[in-house]
Amino acid sequence: MSAPVVQKDVVQKDVVQKDGARVVLDALLDAGARAYAGGCLDEADQVYAQAEKAAPNDPRAPYSRAVIAIRRQRHDEAMRRLRKVVRLDPTHAAAHHNLGFVSQQLGLWPQAQAAYGRALALDPGSTTTRLDLAVALAACGRIAEAVAQYRDLAADPAHRPDALARLAVLDPGAVTDEEALALRDLAGAPELDEARRTGVLFALGGVLDRRGEVDAAFEAYAAGNKRKAEALSGAGADPAVAAALNERAASFIRGRLTRAFLANHREPGASKAAPIFIVGFPRSGSTLIEQILASHRSVQALGESSVMADILKDRFPYADRSNGPTHFRDLADAYLAGQRARGWDGRSRLVDKTLENYLHVGVIALMFPRAVILHSVRDAADTGFACFRQLFVGGNETLYDLGLIGEEYRRYRAIMTHWDEALPGRVLAVEHEALVAEPPTRIRALVAEACGLDWDPACLRFDRSARGVTTASGAQVRQPIFKTSIGRWRPYARHLGPLLDTLGPYAPDET
Repeated sequence: MSAPVVQKDVVQKDVVQKDGARVVLDALLDAGARAYAGGCLDEADQVYAQAEKAAPNDPRAPYSRAVIAIRRQRHDEAMRRLRKVVRLDPTHAAAHHNLGFVSQQLGLWPQAQAAYGRALALDPGSTTTRLDLAVALAACGRIAEAVAQYRDLAADPAHRPDALARLAVLDPGAVTDEEALALRDLAGAPELDEARRTGVLFALGGVLDRRGEVDAAFEAYAAGNKRKAEALSGAGADPAVAAALNERAASFIRGRLTRAFLANHREPGASKAAPIFIVGFPRSGSTLIEQILASHRSVQALGESSVMADILKDRFPYADRSNGPTHFRDLADAYLAGQRARGWDGRSRLVDKTLENYLHVGVIALMFPRAVILHSVRDAADTGFACFRQLFVGGNETLYDLGLIGEEYRRYRAIMTHWDEALPGRVLAVEHEALVAEPPTRIRALVAEACGLDWDPACLRFDRSARGVTTASGAQVRQPIFKTSIGRWRPYARHLGPLLDTLGPYAPDET
């Protein structure tokens, strides 16, 4: 994720005429810069507000206030201030870049792409802006243009590893023979730091997989996973420890949120809102489900977020005595407020694709009795192998070892089985293979029957949606439904013993 461009002292140090009001303005700007540098954001913002009032046509104070808003994660406020800055000074490259950043945070990818494009035109040498522009172009489905940006970056040896790795992950089929050879060389380059080498190895695995070089691809994936797991352990996030914690959390949930508990804690005044939650295991086809629903005229999909986890962390939902009579309604209100802060318009049907919410299905059912909870399900071997091929942005510590992936998958399915028993019929399974086999029929059933939405033909044309998509499946959901994702594990079966063994009852029958 990109970071806002922040100048050292926030304000620009222009040489100005030291007379009258200009002296006062400069004094305020300097005082604001000192407060900002000292970490006193409230004081800095107050001083810059005085400066903005004193000189409403000077872009420096509103730009500085926008940077402070970004630091506070108040992206709506930052956007308003940055729009003022670029009106006052259309050549302000940093303001255009930051406008792209806050648009990105709000999920406004077309606006982000346009702002980054203007920033790059003003400052063609900015590597940060070019990288962020490539991400925005890819999110908007402009894959070829994103690839071109990465190729421009790859011409510089300093950025070649990252640029080639991103290019290969985005579109492995676009990688030339020369670029594939360069990735092989980079994977063994002694001067490359381990984090970048890990990224190169996962990218190389994708390129070799695309070319049908199964053994070489698996070797690259295995090396990348090994390095990532070692890096996690070295950073205090040991995968084995994470697995033990996950097991403890799963046992707690199954033991506390029983069928009796859920029946006894229904609130008469529960929220009438009906958000749509997509839950499941990573790489299970959830992005396709989200993209189909997001194409509907009455739906707004906000991707993945920590909103649910954040409100439950501070207001523990499972205690029997400390909760007030409107506890779950209050949680629902807090959740909806959190989604509004992320850009939900408050009118459209909200879709939340935070897969980890499978842990919170019981609480969701109490918070939102009218919510639709969709369980994205895909063949376990395909799902597990897809996780092994993926370098995740963060978290997922247990998904860098085939055996741990199988164990984590079984743990997740045990939770989903628990919900089926505790909340019969409450969770609706959406099987990836069935959706791919019969798209028109299954899409209509998903939209109209499962979610209760009026039929919108745009849902059949989900691949043409202008909506930004940034998950690992972003490029795939820009294409019509294809079946090549089915049985992806089979050519690699001889390498996948630890996964197939630990999947237990979820392993394919033939194994």
